[in-house]
Amino acid sequence: MSSKELLYVEDFLGHEQYFLQHCCEVKECVEDEKLEKLIHKLEKKNQDLVSKFFGLL
Repeated sequence: MSSKELLYVEDFLGHEQYFLQHCCEVKECVEDEKLEKLIHKLEKKNQDLVSKFFGLL
């Protein structure tokens, strides 16, 4: 893997970490149960995406 490709991987992981952190913060502030479930669903989908990404590596 080239250094440029490693930078892409690093960038992707940084964005995913930021997204998950934001989901956790927002989920704590949300009072609507439907929104909380939606955020949880997005977190799960995101974690699955990261797992598939690591599977490709």
